[in-house]
Parts: sequence; structure tokens; C-alpha cells
Amino acid sequence: SNAEYMGINGRVRVKMLSSLLRTAPRASARSWLRPFSTNAKADEVPFIDLQPFLHGSAADKQRVAKQIGEACERIGFFMIGNHGVPQTVIDKCWNSTRTFFDGPLRDKNVPMTEDYPYGYSGYKEEVLSKGLKMETPPDMKESFSIGPYNPQSGMPTPRFPPNSEVFQPDWWNYYRSLESLSGSLLRAFALALELPENWFDNKIDKHRCALRLLNYPAPDHPATEGQLRAGAHSDYGSLTILLQENVAGGGLQVLGKDGEWKNIVTPPYTFVINLGDLMARWTNDKWVSTLHRVVPPPAGVTASRRQSMAFFHNINHDHLVECISTCVTPQRPAKYPPKPAWEILMEKHLASTKSGYK
Repeated sequence: SNAEYMGINGRVRVKMLSSLLRTAPRASARSWLRPFSTNAKADEVPFIDLQPFLHGSAADKQRVAKQIGEACERIGFFMIGNHGVPQTVIDKCWNSTRTFFDGPLRDKNVPMTEDYPYGYSGYKEEVLSKGLKMETPPDMKESFSIGPYNPQSGMPTPRFPPNSEVFQPDWWNYYRSLESLSGSLLRAFALALELPENWFDNKIDKHRCALRLLNYPAPDHPATEGQLRAGAHSDYGSLTILLQENVAGGGLQVLGKDGEWKNIVTPPYTFVINLGDLMARWTNDKWVSTLHRVVPPPAGVTASRRQSMAFFHNINHDHLVECISTCVTPQRPAKYPPKPAWEILMEKHLASTKSGYK
């Protein structure tokens, strides 16, 4: 059967097959969400079918990689379907996350510390815009982050709150599925950057990826001036894989090149992919890391609770990030000196916490 969703900016209704695993959505000329087009405008977030890359020929891989590369160069955001993550894995993680956030605070609290930048961040404890040296009210959200399980990552063993044993298998299954998907995306990135397909492989074998589960409660009072659900920010690492919930108000927005914020509305089981600052730096700013935010619901909208799950891909902590050779030319000399990956990430992370670690 057909399903309907509202095209980005809320003006255009787009019909699509309910099975996103077989076809990409089609949109009218006024929608911000479109299948990939070589004639796309600068601010359009394209939909890319990943299946030909995962299961197609060498030519198919190159075609999809080119689409991804153009999106990364133009806006740093794209959406993917046919990504290979089973629907049951997504649903179980989503439902366990909802139940977890519905529980009492005592069953959530794993504090972030200087040596453990994961765990629970309470409602209004984070100010993401501080990473841009902007002073705004605290973000209207809570989150729980899970770090890497591989001891070679150099991070402590993942910590979980009490009474969460029932959720942990669903979280780990999702984490491992997105770990695999991010590897596939990086192979596409390599081809798009005219590198060997496996170029990133030895730079992510002891990664520090984090799964961040986010809850945006329905506000019990209006937001104060300048207060957002998630302040304007760019992500810090190599790439982010986001699964989000579309609600009547208070969703994800991306800053367009025209200076206007664009609403992002996704079909079911579609992931939003965006680049982080590390990837922009790595590509010598050939690819872009774009500002985005989550806005509060309009006044009077009551059914506005929102949930999302963000997988932040972070490469090996000790890899020295220097501008990729194919992104450096006489006309575009290297802009950045070599720097360890973890230093790049932690500078931003520490800047965004409300008052340092607690």
C-alpha cells in the first residue's frame, strides 16, 4: 500500500511505496527532498539508493559513490534507503530506547567523566552551540550514549545503568549493524575521493564510534528566547547516521547556503547521513560539515515528543589526520596541519558540555 509523508518545508505531499527497500521517494519541484539528481540545487538533500553499491557491479559502485561525493561536496547531507539494516533491528532498538527514557532517572544515570565521555546527559545539561562559541540557553533534551566495545579502541568498557539488561541486546545489535553500514559508506567515500575502496579500512579497525540515544520530551513550558531542542552545531567526527522521528513540530533543520534553515522530514526506515568536522578537515574542505539544529515545537503543539538515534562514527583515536592527497592541489593547498583524531573530537566535545564533566 502507499504511504504519504510531507516533503521538506511542509508544502508538498509526496507519495511513495511503503517498502523503502525497493524504491526511492519521488518529490515535486518544490520539495527539498528529492532522489539524486545531477542538476540538484545547492541546498537539496538527495535521497540515494545504497543497494547498487552494496550488491551491484563495479560500475554500480562508482555511480553511487559519485552521487555520494557530489552530495558531500554540495551540502554534506544525504539520505539513504536500501541500506541493509534489518527493520527488526531498527524497531527493537527504537522501542527499547523509548521504554528506557520513560523510566525513572535512577535507572538512567551513568555520569560522563573525563575518561568516559559517554553515559547519560540529563535534560538541559548540554549546550551544543557552545561548540561554536555561542551562548544560548541549555538544550531541551536528554541523551544516553554508548561507546565502543572493542578494547583496542583504548576506551573503558561500556557502562550501563541499573535495570537496563533487557535493553542492551537491542542496543548492541543496532550498534553493530551501523558499525557495518558506516564501513560500507566509507568505502563509497573512498571511491568518491578517487582512493582505493579499502583506503579507510585500517583507519577504523579500532574506532571510537558512539551510539547516542536522544529523547526530546514534550515541553512543559514554552522555550525561552534562543532556546532550542539541540542548538546549532556541526558534528565532530567522520560521519553521522541518524534515524529520526517526524513530529508535528520541533524537528531537524539544516542551514542552507542561502542562510535559511530547512526542515528535514524523512520517510520510514530512511537514514540521514551527514559529514562531521573531521571529514571536512580530512578532505581539505572539499567536502562540507554543515550546521544543523533541532527546533522546539510551535506554541500550542502538544503531541511533540521526539526521539532520535544518532550513530557518530569516529575513526581510530591515534590516527594522524592530514589532508587527503587527492584533495590537495596547487590551487587548493593543504589548509590544516596533521593532528591526532581524538584531539580534534575532544576539543569540540568539551566545549559543548554545560559546565564540564560532572
